[in-house]
Amino acid sequence: MPSYDDSTGKSKITEAKTRYTVLASFFAIGLCLGIVISERIYVQKRAVIPKPRQLVSEIASRMHVGHHTAIAGPRNELEAYLMKIAPQKELLLAVANKNTMWDGMLDTFTQGFKRAKVSNHMVLALDQETVSWCQQNGINVFMMNVTIAASQKGTGDNHAVSALKFGILRNFVELGWAVLLSDVDIAIFQNPFEHLYRDSDVEGMSDGFDERTAYGSIEGFDDPSMGWGRYAQYYKHFNMNSGLFYIKANNRTLELLTRLETRLSKEKYWDQTAYNEEIFFLSHGNYRSPQVSVRVMDIDQFMNSKRLFKDIRHRSKDQQPPLPVMVHINYHPDKHERLKAVIQYYIGGNEHALDSFPGGSEPGTR
Repeated sequence: MPSYDDSTGKSKITEAKTRYTVLASFFAIGLCLGIVISERIYVQKRAVIPKPRQLVSEIASRMHVGHHTAIAGPRNELEAYLMKIAPQKELLLAVANKNTMWDGMLDTFTQGFKRAKVSNHMVLALDQETVSWCQQNGINVFMMNVTIAASQKGTGDNHAVSALKFGILRNFVELGWAVLLSDVDIAIFQNPFEHLYRDSDVEGMSDGFDERTAYGSIEGFDDPSMGWGRYAQYYKHFNMNSGLFYIKANNRTLELLTRLETRLSKEKYWDQTAYNEEIFFLSHGNYRSPQVSVRVMDIDQFMNSKRLFKDIRHRSKDQQPPLPVMVHINYHPDKHERLKAVIQYYIGGNEHALDSFPGGSEPGTR
């Protein structure tokens, strides 16, 4: 039988394996190079992506929430005092000067701290007379030297002081404290911290006096000239009151306060109007809103004086809502007299305490 030499076949197989190994090596090297090049391209492209607005980055660098612990010690006198009186990082704050003491308004207001057992309270005093009065009456007080902006001079003491509060609040928010800001024309009946939802950046009282005006409603607009498209809808609600609101400590609220402080230092403008514009004006074009989330306080728990004097007091007792948390005399100029009467009406046992007051500011109105 003829003999077969298989050496040629074996050599072909060996050559094929060698070629495969070489090709596989080249493929692996190419894959690695591709990954390296792709990563470099990604890094280079990331470098040219536009950065956030400068204001936001400045806010972030100033915001201390989550970046500081009590172990490190307080950073300033304000934080040291806050750690003492409000260790849970929530504070009921009122801004006051000596003018609020002249007719006893500050005394009537601060009695609410004691009545509702609000230990985490503070009066931010603008002068030494207010500091001394608070110390004599057992009220937590801290003095801050602030200057009324030239743009606010001539607006009246109340409005000028009110315009300062956003800059004052910024100091607290920067340190990480949430603040329930309160004007002094408010009666406190219950601890407000037990009635907050805390699910929004800003939780505030409305100037609305019923469900539609406070919580909002969809309204219709009719333009007959548009024919088929004559009807359109829009959303409407009353403004939030800048004299009673709870504000969380985060980057969005810090930006809101920074904008308001800057704006009111340059413009002769009512602080409440600016407050609502900054919260509710929608982002458009080159304008970006602070994008804070908002909750309206319950109108029967955090009640304004129009709702009380024009509606609630005229209802029979069994149809009236339970004891409110706070009542704000925001609609009427005779603030202190009404404030004292409201306290007598709700906890003084005098169901006729409000009878002598007109519903509005004009005599005879109901």
